[in-house]
Formats: sequence, C-alpha cells, structure tokens
Amino acid sequence: MNEFDDPESLQLLQPNVPRGGVALSAEIEQQVSRRSDGTSGVPDASLESALKRVPADLLHELRSAWGLNHAGPIWVVGRVWVKILSDGRELWFLDDIEHPESGVGLLYPTLPGVSGRDVADASAAFVPPGPSRKVIGQRAAEAGNQWAIAELELSSLTERRKRRNPWLLNVRSGSMRPLAEAPAEWQIAASGAESARRISSLARHEIENHVRKSILEEDEELARRHADNVEALGRLDAERRQAQDDALVARAEIEAELAKHRQNAVEAETAAADLQVRLGVEKQRFAMYRSTMEQEKQLMEITYRRLTDLLTEKGNRLIALGLADADDVAALLPDIAVAQDERLGVSFMDALGGDYARLAPLLQRSLADSGLLYSQAQLRDFLALLRTRDLIVLAGDSGSGKTSLVRAAATVIGGRCTVIPVKPNWTGPEDLLGYYNPIERSYQSTPFLLALQAAARSPHVPHFICLDEMNLARVEHYFADFLSLLESRSTSPEIHLYTADEERHVVVEQGIFLGVEAEARRRSGLADTATLEEILRHDQANAELHRLGGLADNESVLIHHARLRRSLSAQLRMPTSLTLPGNVWIFGAVNMDDTTHQLSPKVLDRVQVLRFRNPMLADWDAIEREVQDASEALPPLDGPLRMLPHELGSRAEYPAFDRSDANVMFLSQIARQYLDPLGVEFGLRAVRQSQGYISAATAAGISTDEALDNVIKHKILPKLAFDSARPAANGRPRRELLMELSAELTRRFENARLDPDTSSVSDLERMIKLAEGNNGIINYWLR
Repeated sequence: MNEFDDPESLQLLQPNVPRGGVALSAEIEQQVSRRSDGTSGVPDASLESALKRVPADLLHELRSAWGLNHAGPIWVVGRVWVKILSDGRELWFLDDIEHPESGVGLLYPTLPGVSGRDVADASAAFVPPGPSRKVIGQRAAEAGNQWAIAELELSSLTERRKRRNPWLLNVRSGSMRPLAEAPAEWQIAASGAESARRISSLARHEIENHVRKSILEEDEELARRHADNVEALGRLDAERRQAQDDALVARAEIEAELAKHRQNAVEAETAAADLQVRLGVEKQRFAMYRSTMEQEKQLMEITYRRLTDLLTEKGNRLIALGLADADDVAALLPDIAVAQDERLGVSFMDALGGDYARLAPLLQRSLADSGLLYSQAQLRDFLALLRTRDLIVLAGDSGSGKTSLVRAAATVIGGRCTVIPVKPNWTGPEDLLGYYNPIERSYQSTPFLLALQAAARSPHVPHFICLDEMNLARVEHYFADFLSLLESRSTSPEIHLYTADEERHVVVEQGIFLGVEAEARRRSGLADTATLEEILRHDQANAELHRLGGLADNESVLIHHARLRRSLSAQLRMPTSLTLPGNVWIFGAVNMDDTTHQLSPKVLDRVQVLRFRNPMLADWDAIEREVQDASEALPPLDGPLRMLPHELGSRAEYPAFDRSDANVMFLSQIARQYLDPLGVEFGLRAVRQSQGYISAATAAGISTDEALDNVIKHKILPKLAFDSARPAANGRPRRELLMELSAELTRRFENARLDPDTSSVSDLERMIKLAEGNNGIINYWLR
C-alpha cells in the first residue's frame, strides 16, 4: 500500500495558498496541446497523453518552466514538514519549493481543459523514507521551520496518474540536506523579497529564542544550585547515619568471618586426617599393584624366554636342515629393546629451539651452500606441505629442481631419500608394490616396497620416497589403491601384499617336513643336531625319510627341500601385509608434455600440487639477499641437523569443517558461485584438506592470506581444464565466470602483499590469456 492511499493524505500535496512564480510557457502549452490532439478534445485523454510521455521530456519542461539548467538535475530549496496520520504513520514533504538561486516560488505546469490541472498549483514533493529523512531533526520537521536543499525526480506513473499531475515530484533518496549545510557550489542568495523576509523573520525568531533560553538557563542554574545544596546537606546526614550502620554491620561480619575461619580450621583438620587415612589405603593399593606388575613382568619374562628358546630351537633346526639362513631366523626373534637413533648431528630442539618457522631459512642457507637456490617462500610452502602428510606432487619442467629439492631437503634434516623412476608400462598396483609368484612360491618385490621396509627398520629417520616422472604411466591405474589407503588419517594404513592362506600353507608344509625328519632321526638314532646331508648319508635315516615322506629317490628329497626353502625364505623376508611407516613422506614429480598423462580429478582431489617455475625466471638477487639475511640471523651449527619424523609433522585427521571460519566461508563461496557452474569439483574433503594446510602453513611462518593463496594454487587451479567457449551449467559463458573469479581473488588479496608474479591471480590471468591462442581451451598445465 502506498503512503498516499488513504483519504487523509490525499490533500497533503495540494497547498492551501498558491503563490506567484513561473508558469508553463506558451510554447510548452502549445506542445502539450499538439501532443494531445489525438484525444478528440477530451480532457482526460489530454491528461493520459501527457502521462504517457517520456519522463525525460517532462523533466525538460519543468527545467524550462522553472529556469533551471536544461542538462543537470533539478535542485530546489523548500521547507520540510511532517504530517502524522491517525494510524501513527508519518508523511514527510518538501513544501514551498523555490528556485535555489533567485528564491522565486515554483509552480507545477498546467493542462488547459483538464479538471484539477487548469490552474497552476504551488509545487511540493514527497520525501520517501530513507537517508533524506535522517538528515532533518524530527522536532524541526514537525515544527515546519527547517529549510533544505534537495534534488527532485518524477514520482511513479501510478502516483502521477492518481494525483492527475504528470509532473508530480519526489525528493531523490539521499539528496536532501539542511539549508545550513548546503554545499559551497550552490550559490544561495536572498535575491527575492520573500527570501529576505523569511531570513529576517528567522533571524529575529532565533534571537528571541536565544534571549529566552539564556534567562531560563540562569533561573534553572540558580534553582539547581539551591537544590544541590539541600541535597548535599541531606547526603552528608545520610552518610553519617550510613557510616554508623556500616560500622555495626562490619563488626558483625568480622565476628562471623572469625567464626567461619574457626569452623574451616576444624574441617581442615578433619579433612587432613581423612586424607592421611586415604593415603595409607592408596599406598597399600599401589604396593599391591606394584606386586602384581612385578609378577606379571616375571611371567612375561618367563614366557619371552620360553618363546625365545622355542624359536631358537626351531630356528637352529631350520638352519641345520638348510631351510633358512641364520639372518632370517634372527629376524624372527622378538626384540624388546627400544630402537635408538644412531645418527650424528644437532637435534632440532638444540639447533632452532623446536621453532618450525625457522627451518625454512636454515634449509635455504644449507641448499645455497650446495649450489641450489630456492626462494624462502617456496621452501616455506614445501615445509608446510610436509607437515600436512599429504601426497605431494611436484610439477614443473625438467631441470626445474623438483627431485633435487627432495634429495637436498632429506639430506639437510638428516633423513634419507629414495628416487624411484616410473616406467610407461606400469598398469597396476603390482608395478608399485610387487606381486606373489605362485609358481616360484615367492614374492617379487619392487624398489618402492623395499624402501618402505627400509623405513620401517629405521623409525627415527625421516624417509622421502619420490616417484620420478610419475605421470609417464597413468597414476590412477598403478597408484589408485595406495591413494585410497592414504585417506586413512587416524591410524597407519595397512598395505596387504598377498593372501595369508599361502602363509598357512607354508607353515603346514614346514611342520610336516620337520615332523617327518624328526621321526626319521629318532628311528635311526641320529642326534637332534644332524644336518640334512648327514641324514641323507645315513642309510637307515635316508630310508626312513623316503618311506615316511613318500619320496621315491634322493633327487626328489632335494627338489622338495629346495621348494620348501624358497617358500619359507619368501615368508620370512616378505610378510603378507605391511603397515605404512609413520616416518615416510611420498612425493611425485611430474612433467606435462606430449609423452606424459594428465592427472585425473580423483588424483588431484587427494594430492597437493606444488608447481615449480622456470629457474631462469627467478629473481636471483632477491634470493641471494634472503640467503645472506638467513646466514646472519641463524647461528652456525656444530654438526648436521638431526630431525625426528614427528618434528616434521604427524599424521592426523583433517580439521573438522568449520562454517564460521573466514577462509572456509571464502572457499565455500567461490565453490558455489564459480567452481560448481564451471564443472570443477571442490567438496568437503578438499575444504578440510585446505584447513589442514593453512594450519601447517602458519606453523611454517606463512601468513594466513599467503596460505589461502597457496590453497588456490595447490587445490583449485590445477583442476581447471575445459573449453571456455562452451556455456557453464548456469548458462553463462565460462570465460566470463573465470574473469569474475579473477576479480573476486583480486579483491580478497588486495592488501595481502603477495608476489604479483607467483600469486594465484597471476596464474589465473595467465591461463585466461593463453586460452585465447588455444581455441578457448583453459588448462592449468598449458604454457
């Protein structure tokens, strides 16, 4: 409902006393008459014809009629007043509208022959709710003595038709200002007689108000002082009485507090006695628990000795029969001793005080000493990725320093690095982890699996395993199972190599053979230490072995023995499953050219991509300055750095999805507005993975803004690969969405002080520009 729709307000825009001013010129009246010729002389038709005219023409007529600038907005001076309706609503108007320079009253144009429009009315304008009402005081508006300057605009067509006035005006929202605060560019002068009279009247009214206010203020001040004196006397008397009462209350409180302290002392003594009794009971329980633990420890030691003796006895028999080597048997014996770190060097705590943020300068200085120059920002990003424990994909051209960084970083922290070249013919997980050969009854291992086993034998040493040229074969073919295993974050994933049934078969076969040869020795009287050669040379023992084992001749015994030895050796050296060691970091180095494969969305969703620029484009001077600053800031080390795996980062669940986090809100926003219409998946796991990286980046000394920018480069930009000429899911051009995404990132990182050459905005703009020469194909890997 419009504010003019009730009868009470219909008369508010009709001033009671029309004033002199500029009426519609004869030329304008002729234009109106000519434009209404098609109405057959009907007055309402003339009004309707005027209402249908273009608003710009109506405004032009008002400017001409009122002597205003034909090209600019309509600015006027008027009196603000407010009308309060019976239902409590307020209607604000700008009345008595005058020319802003001459002070002449302004009239609405007329429409001859149209009822209600054949006589010029004094102009008035409705003030809509909003900013314009806020600049005028409520009291001044209700009193109707506040003058203001405002810009006018045409009312809606509905209101103009309802008021039968094609030129009906409203105050443009936010344009009204009090007359005392008019901008300097408006030349307001008392040029008209009415303006001079109004200014004199207002001045006299203000002077009278000032004198009246001064007298009232003096009277009020005298009355206030008298009241203050009376109040002060009363307050002093009340304070005196209150002080007496407070003293009595304080004495009572002190006595009560003393009684409370006496009671607390009694309770404390009682509690101390109870605690003494409980302490005696707990001491007895602890003594009983300690005795129980000692007994259990003795039982465990007895069990351990028995197990060791049994394994030693059986192991010695296997060695004597040539079924196993001494080293393989020794590996079976349980080792309760805690593994010790035998590396030499300075601990991370002694070298850097355990501060992970100081590791990047130290790494940069050490690499520079080896002839490798990397920017500190790149090394901090690399160390933050290490802390996430995610699979890290290092992308870049050959010779950009991907594998060199992994090798050198492992050396600096006192770790080990294994580089495994990927072959183009890798098609399944057996190429990565090996496979069980049922014919030879042995497990065919791989360098990757051997590296995992080596890491398991040295749990205190960080192990970096790098799959070089990772995308020479399709990663999702040979690495898919391992990627799924890496999704387990709360526990160390277990890698199943082959079925445990084969292990049971080997145990049964070995047990039968050992039982047969033991019975053959018993019947022939040979010692328990007899070797297979001694058994075969002893006629009776050899015969018993053949008869009991169902063997035809000596050759079959040797063949059976060789098969048993191979199967047992395979079981001893390669278990059926292997737990992924907690001291292993896995990297993949990729090149993108015609000889390699693209990384699938499944792979990109689970990895962190760190792209290397061409080293020839690096700012060598800036890097050398960073190296110099690091050398001056860091103390020299007495030996090589020795870091433990947990100091680089522990494997844990990703942070919980937090919608209130500012970075999560930003990533969710761009996923909804841009990525989803573009067909790029960025789900809950990617957001949680990004949260984990930002937390790790903070520990590595990276600011929050730079960490969020790295997330865009690691997790979002590598997924952009599509035809920008095709429309998006919401029907909009994809290139337009990319441009808006670039603008959104620019606004987000406006004050982040990022490197303009390596930021996500720079990479995205590069992709958009390269697509213009590639038939509109957007591809992160395109050069």
